Amino acid sequence: MKLYFGFGANRDAAMIKAITGRSALHLPASLDGWHLCVQQLNDIPKKAQRPLRRAWGDSFVSYGIVKQPASQVTGTLWLLTNAQRCAIHNWEFIGSWSHNVQVKASINLFGLKFLVDAETEHLAKQKVALVDGQHYPTYLVPKSHILHIAEGVRTTST
Repeated sequence: MKLYFGFGANRDAAMIKAITGRSALHLPASLDGWHLCVQQLNDIPKKAQRPLRRAWGDSFVSYGIVKQPASQVTGTLWLLTNAQRCAIHNWEFIGSWSHNVQVKASINLFGLKFLVDAETEHLAKQKVALVDGQHYPTYLVPKSHILHIAEGVRTTST
């Protein structure tokens, strides 16, 4: 089992189920020292642009995070199986667009703050636009469309 910090669409239970095929235990969480950002399709590495353009045309936009002191991103801490985490790796183009990173996610239980080790993905050396990481819409693209695409990717890759 792995702890995974999901932000943007990956903080939503419907999205995790669409990507992995299963529900997962989860808690609200946050990451200190990271900033939420948005990328337009043309700012994403070319290798990842092709399949995204086929699914979305030129209008695709996505969230990412970049390291930045004094910033915070809210999201969800997920308890995932290795297979579920692998499905998210594939969905997030780990290695060609985003990169896996170990983080300290913050959760609040019974009024107490705990830091836990988790994984997430971040963007490195790419053009981004910084946005508010605490109060943001979960989906930048139509929810029904991205869920449909995620389910299709999952069923064709299994």
